[in-house]
Amino acid sequence: MSLQAGSIGWRQIAGLGVGLVVAGQFAGWNYGLAQASWANMMAATVLVSVLCFGMALCVAELATMLPNAGGLYVYCEAVFGRFAGYAVGVATFTALAVSTGAAAQFISAYSEAVTGFGGPLFKAILFAVIIGIHIIGVGEALTVLLGAGLIAVLSLLAFGGAMLPHFNVQNLLPAGGAPVSATGIISCVPFAIMMFICVEQTATSAEEARNPKHDVPLGILIAIGILALTATCVLVLGPAAAGSAQMGQADDPLTAALATLPGGGTSWMLSLIGAGAILGLVATLFSMIYGASRQMFALARGGYLPSILARQSKNGIPVIALCVVGVIGFPLSYVSPDKIILTMVMLLTASYIVTLAAFIKLRIQEPDRERPFRAPGGVVTAGIALLLSALVVVACLRQNPDAIVPMLIVLGIATIWFFVGAKPQPSPA
Repeated sequence: MSLQAGSIGWRQIAGLGVGLVVAGQFAGWNYGLAQASWANMMAATVLVSVLCFGMALCVAELATMLPNAGGLYVYCEAVFGRFAGYAVGVATFTALAVSTGAAAQFISAYSEAVTGFGGPLFKAILFAVIIGIHIIGVGEALTVLLGAGLIAVLSLLAFGGAMLPHFNVQNLLPAGGAPVSATGIISCVPFAIMMFICVEQTATSAEEARNPKHDVPLGILIAIGILALTATCVLVLGPAAAGSAQMGQADDPLTAALATLPGGGTSWMLSLIGAGAILGLVATLFSMIYGASRQMFALARGGYLPSILARQSKNGIPVIALCVVGVIGFPLSYVSPDKIILTMVMLLTASYIVTLAAFIKLRIQEPDRERPFRAPGGVVTAGIALLLSALVVVACLRQNPDAIVPMLIVLGIATIWFFVGAKPQPSPA
């Protein structure tokens, strides 16, 4: 069974990469400012950007070697065997699927504030429309995503432009001269990673790309560049103009920052940022549904999940998997998003550790294997990213030790199914 091969190019892949992440630049990251000083938050952001960008480069190399909708699970299975690959696949799918609930809740809240329409009916329509567009075709879905992501990026850049004339370096200095500390940095890490996490999931598009060897690395690199630029706008220019305290306590940090400007900001700018936030969150929900459905499809195709989940429409769309993601995400849109976010971050960074170890082992054991794209730095890049991934897991546990409980429950159930019901196919070479 194959997906709709040759249906997307580097532009849609770049849009997918931006869409997976961009919502986290509108909200969520700013809670780190409430944990410690801006300098600690900045240091944490630099660390997690090194992690996520290094991870994305390593995954781009693996994706050109093994272009498959399973993404991380396929790479780990090829190196460490079936159970390791399966565990990574389940962790990745769970992280993306449950995160659709948090994204839907954020969209509903923003929509209710801006238009007065939100709540259960809004969320149901939201999931139905997005899944419906995905069912029509991957090219159509990612084209819509590209447009939503573009508007979101433009609104982030516009926010940076509005903040720049009011830049005041004093707002970035620690209150009372409080120094940068290891404790402060670690407390900010679980929130700082929201700026970049998930960009590596772009690799799940490799099987549907026109030219995976060219389109996947180029799309990921462009997405990384765009995200670095927009992250700078919100993390540096926002607090420098409005102050860390103002943004750190807000659920809508960008509009809160605009409200501090003389005159409270212009109405058109507030409208632009509001629209950008909604579209950014929609783009992220689009991307998460795409990534989760492809992960489930690949696991079912590989024999790890019931084969019915791998059924496709006539145009190669995994319809059942898409609907299952919606069934999971909709009820979770009523769960507190902060609980979902920490569990999502832990699941993904745990899967990063296994994937990066697989990358290192392949580089050492098969140095002469054809690699259409080679991650700069190779083993060194992967090693640094692996250590930083472990740091993120520790930081999440420090923030909320209970966040590991849902993760252990999911992996426990998945382990039982692996030995009782799974019928894995031969591993990829």
